[in-house]
Amino acid sequence: MKRIKIHNHTLDLSQSDYIILAGPTAVGKTDTVLALAREIPLEVISGDSRQIYRHMNIGTATPDSDLLAQVPHHLIDELNPDIVWNAADFYRRARTIVLEILQRGHLPVVVGGAGMYLDALRFGLFDEQHKDAAVRQKYQQKVDSGEAETLWNQLIDLDPEYAQTFHFNNHKKLMRAFEIYETSGMIPSQAFSNSSDPFEKKDIFIILDRDRKMLYERINQRVISMLESGLVEECQKLLDLGYTPDLYPMRTIGYKEVFAFLQTDLTESEMIDAIQKNTRNFAKRQLTWFRNHPFDHWIDLGNTSRG
Repeated sequence: MKRIKIHNHTLDLSQSDYIILAGPTAVGKTDTVLALAREIPLEVISGDSRQIYRHMNIGTATPDSDLLAQVPHHLIDELNPDIVWNAADFYRRARTIVLEILQRGHLPVVVGGAGMYLDALRFGLFDEQHKDAAVRQKYQQKVDSGEAETLWNQLIDLDPEYAQTFHFNNHKKLMRAFEIYETSGMIPSQAFSNSSDPFEKKDIFIILDRDRKMLYERINQRVISMLESGLVEECQKLLDLGYTPDLYPMRTIGYKEVFAFLQTDLTESEMIDAIQKNTRNFAKRQLTWFRNHPFDHWIDLGNTSRG
């Protein structure tokens, strides 16, 4: 496999089977993929935790029809929003798709910002350890007394990446998260990376970044563009189809704020400010995740790339 160039970096792929192209939201992953596709036959596997869902294209920045016509994409628009899609599902499907793409003689490129999903692909699922019946019973009592949502909000503060993979009504997973945390001293997403099932294919893990001020400006503008493209109407359509705001994929940035606006809990201005602020904070958490996990190249895109 030949060398590739991303921005001002030339990367050797001779020892790698596939690329993971990661980075915070709005950093420029889409334009980077398009540039690569002009140089080498590739297929994209979405590593985003929400693009798998139908009817949620605007708020998840799902590639549009023009881009999908140019570059084959996988794990896009496959599930209805009332189905839970998690890192374990991604781990199984993405590994299979990587192998299929390689058989076609193309380069698999996994693109996304869901760190735990990417870890699952590379390292597998964390071992079932760190069990303590007394700790489990403590949290069973809390759940039984109606504290599930409170616990889930605490987990959001401790480990937002993991907490956002399930609804607080999933009591088993909620209790397991706190059991792991109390018995191991690790947040679940850290324990998740301690796996004994590494992928047989070798990745080259690339993180895209930008100057923080520039990244935040791009995020603010992306939010405006999403709203101009019909994000509010997309959320109303989801409601009209019978999907409720408490469903797992819809309790995410961009959607939860619009639902609050539709319920008149927020003004339009407050909604916009909240989406922008929450997205900026999310991007900051993504960058922290990537810095604390193994990667091969960290590339500053500077002033280039639009998407």
